[in-house]
Amino acid sequence: MLYLLYVVSKTMYQSYQVRKEVDDLKTSITEMQLSNKQLSEQIIYYQSASYQEKIARERMGLMKPGENVIVILPEEKPKEVVKDPDDGLPNYQKWWNFFFKS
Repeated sequence: MLYLLYVVSKTMYQSYQVRKEVDDLKTSITEMQLSNKQLSEQIIYYQSASYQEKIARERMGLMKPGENVIVILPEEKPKEVVKDPDDGLPNYQKWWNFFFKS
């Protein structure tokens, strides 16, 4: 009787493990199918004429016939150099000034 209980419980546990593994594999398959679908959509987009035209315009500077391209450069402002009055002092003196002569 005790042996029968042992065999049944062992069989049930193995069945549970198999079902759990099957569920995990089904979840993995679903995730891979979703990823595959997204990658297929990306391939279709990257092969489209609109994407190729966009890349040609952005990276290679190409334009359509009769089209004028205007490039607006940012205005460069002169950089102001601020001279630190403590530049010639040793480091310990700079710290002393920082903490006690503020």
